[in-house]
Amino acid sequence: MIPEQNPHQCAACGSEPSILHTVSKNSVYRRLCTDCLLKEHRDLFCPICLVVFAAVPPPRARITCLNCPSITHLACSPPPSPSATSSSSSAAASSFTCPPCSDPNFSFFPKFHVPASDQSGENDDDGPEPLLDVQSLKALVAAADIAVVSLRNATVHLKNEAVKKVLAAGIAKMRAKEALGNLQDLVDKQKASENPNPNKRKDSDR
Repeated sequence: MIPEQNPHQCAACGSEPSILHTVSKNSVYRRLCTDCLLKEHRDLFCPICLVVFAAVPPPRARITCLNCPSITHLACSPPPSPSATSSSSSAAASSFTCPPCSDPNFSFFPKFHVPASDQSGENDDDGPEPLLDVQSLKALVAAADIAVVSLRNATVHLKNEAVKKVLAAGIAKMRAKEALGNLQDLVDKQKASENPNPNKRKDSDR
């Protein structure tokens, strides 16, 4: 189900970026900008290198944000200071916060707006959108990968639900057929009890 939404507007922040991704959660489809999609799926990728996890890294190779489900590669996390001891390093790891939690103004991807156009099709903006840097391109790819997996999972879910409904319909049809057969047997028995000897009745009528 896709709730009513401006096709050019992010469902989370309300911005109108140049790129929107469609994702599914609990059979509800939403269009999100790259930044909001990544912030809503922090447990699926490393916020530093922006690599989407094929599988969750093992505990020895990851560090979890103190405030959210975000998982960061241990190799990507900020290195401890040279004077840090092993105990203080452990304390630093336990208090680690991901970039969005560390900075309320942090953004994975710039919220570019769709250029306004007049009826002639000419843009009214002052110029082309700025070029993306490497980190923004990585964020865009990560968001696209997450959206693809989300829709793929939604497709599998819909197929499974369709199969369940087909099987349920088949079972219901079989039970209805059995019920009709039982009903016919009851009708036949009722008729037989009302007329136990039809041949004798015919002889008496003569």
